Amino acid sequence: MNPPPCTPPQFISSRQTLNVVSTGLRLSQGQSQSIEQRSSSSPMIDGNFAGEINGQADELDRFLQTQGEQLRCMLADTSERHYRELLRTREESVRRRLREKEAEIERATRRHAELEARAAQIEKEARAWQVRAAAKEAEAMSLQARLQQVVAHGGGVTAAEPKLKSVDGVDEAGDAESVYVDPDRFESNGPSCRICRRRAATVLALPCRHLILCKGCDGSVRVCPLCLSLKNSSVEVFFF
Repeated sequence: MNPPPCTPPQFISSRQTLNVVSTGLRLSQGQSQSIEQRSSSSPMIDGNFAGEINGQADELDRFLQTQGEQLRCMLADTSERHYRELLRTREESVRRRLREKEAEIERATRRHAELEARAAQIEKEARAWQVRAAAKEAEAMSLQARLQQVVAHGGGVTAAEPKLKSVDGVDEAGDAESVYVDPDRFESNGPSCRICRRRAATVLALPCRHLILCKGCDGSVRVCPLCLSLKNSSVEVFFF
């Protein structure tokens, strides 16, 4: 094994030794200057970094403010749309109820008009019936007065009147009938029936107004036994 080659001795010049200063921290003068330069440049770096942070903070504030404004506008728009929707729904409900009320009022008005027309018709009919009743009452009073006159004069039948035969199949003459005494016969001051001659004449034939029938014979007689006119009605008279 060969021994390592011998290194010749090196000489350091005085210029080189001038740049080397012992600092006690084993640093050369060049290293200390480099550290000083770095120390002097660190405040500038810190200032730039702080400015950048402040700028980003301002930008973040502006972004948050913009987002807040957009959110506020969006909420306001949503609230306004919701309010309009509620208002439209309420208006539709009110209009529907108004239409229902108008239809109900129209029906009530029509019904009221119908009732008024019906009431007017009933009132008109009532007046007509009152007029008819008054006319019938006047006619009845006239008939009563005439009946009283007939009764006062013996029923308008005299001994000179001819006997009527075969009136509705009833023969007015006959000695057997005049002799027969009917237990249902009762004495009356008025005239007797011209058909059966047993009961009092209490039925007035109309329209001739002859008091010559009793109630029992009225239904079987179609003509007046006295004037032979057609009998279309009759009125029973009560004597007191």
